[in-house]
Amino acid sequence: MDERIARGMTMRDGPLLALAAVLMLGLILGALALVHAGAEKRLRERIRGLSQAAETTTALPSIRVGRSTHGPLRMRIFRILCFNPDIPQEQVVAWPLILLLSAAVACLATWWLDSMLGRPLGLAAGPVAGVLTVRSVFRWQHSRYCEAVFRQIPDALGLMVRAIRAGLPLAEALRNISREMPSPTKEEFARVVGDIAIGRPVEAALVRLHERTGLTEYAFLAVTLGLQSQTGGSLAETLDNLSDMVRKRVAMAKRAKAMAGEAKAQAGLLVVLPFIAALAMSFIQPFYIAAFTQNPTGQRMAMIGLGMMLLGVLTIRWLIRQAGRD
Repeated sequence: MDERIARGMTMRDGPLLALAAVLMLGLILGALALVHAGAEKRLRERIRGLSQAAETTTALPSIRVGRSTHGPLRMRIFRILCFNPDIPQEQVVAWPLILLLSAAVACLATWWLDSMLGRPLGLAAGPVAGVLTVRSVFRWQHSRYCEAVFRQIPDALGLMVRAIRAGLPLAEALRNISREMPSPTKEEFARVVGDIAIGRPVEAALVRLHERTGLTEYAFLAVTLGLQSQTGGSLAETLDNLSDMVRKRVAMAKRAKAMAGEAKAQAGLLVVLPFIAALAMSFIQPFYIAAFTQNPTGQRMAMIGLGMMLLGVLTIRWLIRQAGRD
């Protein structure tokens, strides 16, 4: 009797717990959205003020490299969410869809963990699961964008070498990449050309490209151009050697990704086999499966098993990623 009452209370409290988790997650993500919208509003006001000042005065202002408009706290929050405000073109999933997905995950996590860990921990774990979902989506978008840029690095360096050997200066070779290369390298080198146009050195503009994408190859290019400007020598030959090295690195990364397919297949089998065994057991001995679906203790054990399985999949995925990065 007590067990029925407790189960009825749990079923009645489920929607309330889910609603509380959604409200907490909405407050967190709403605050982040307001912070981002405030930064965009200040940027628009600054641009409007500069345009008005340019219309009312005839003296040309000095070219200065502005600092980032994002404060340290905001950048720390962005790093936690794996959100890069400097690359808006990498966002392929709209904000409303991300909010709906994270709210659904938060509700599901709250409903599951309430019966297993208790109400306080369930309410705390729901928003955490929603934030982790947002982080996963942003991380996937950033990895997808950087992978596309990485695959185009050899072609971009080859185009730069051919332009320099044809007699064009380095700035014009970079501008040629921003015109001829496909996206997303086209947009990234357009920003590099813009940085050079406002007074940044070439190596500093390429370092900013490395900081945005996290690709080591562009750090190599920045260091190579900086050393060549100080020591002299044939720029075309230096870039040709660098291009050959980068092509080998890209080929090695593709080979490592192909070899990691075997580990991913093994991880997929480890995930699928328990469900196949449970399905076979439901036909052979349904009593064993009923103990995990009808008994509250069995339900807790099943949820713990699913959680440990998810943790194992994430660990295997992290190990494969680290091995491919090394």
